[in-house]
Amino acid sequence: MHPHLIAEHFTLRPLRRADAPELTEACQDPEVLRWCASIPLNYTEQDALGFIEYTQDAGKRGAEYVWAIDYSGVLAGVVTLRCATPDTAELGFWATPTLRGRGIITEACHLVLGFVFDPAGLSLESVEWTAIYGNDTSYRVAQKLGFSDIEFIENGTPDRPDVAGVPRRADAWHASMTREQWLDANFRV
Repeated sequence: MHPHLIAEHFTLRPLRRADAPELTEACQDPEVLRWCASIPLNYTEQDALGFIEYTQDAGKRGAEYVWAIDYSGVLAGVVTLRCATPDTAELGFWATPTLRGRGIITEACHLVLGFVFDPAGLSLESVEWTAIYGNDTSYRVAQKLGFSDIEFIENGTPDRPDVAGVPRRADAWHASMTREQWLDANFRV
């Protein structure tokens, strides 16, 4: 189950092969590369095609859902939901340079969280969010979504390997949200 999620100005849908050129261009953006350490440097269209294939397989298995933010036929960004346990997932996101600052990511993540907590959707109990420390945009989105108790964790997330290929870790912000917190923040008066 990898549904399309529809908002007023865009659709969240699975990535497809036709997204490869736009995905390649977006994954060469310095800001995307700075904050998304899992994206390879010198990203190529082959990388994009491999990632798209991975996301299609992962979505079928229910291991990870990756949505393209389709803004009237233009790739505006990506929202990911990596299922960590049967009850928990981790939310990730990034926006393309030309469509940043319009609230699209916040709205897209809000839609995904609705699907995550909905008993007719994934019906998960909690969602986690982690960002490299200093990613103020991601921090603000997390706050707008209702993540509270955001904490600083030293060496809290994987970072790019050093020049010798040795794995490194970066300081991070981290928070989690339960279904009850989501309901309190979004549906109760």
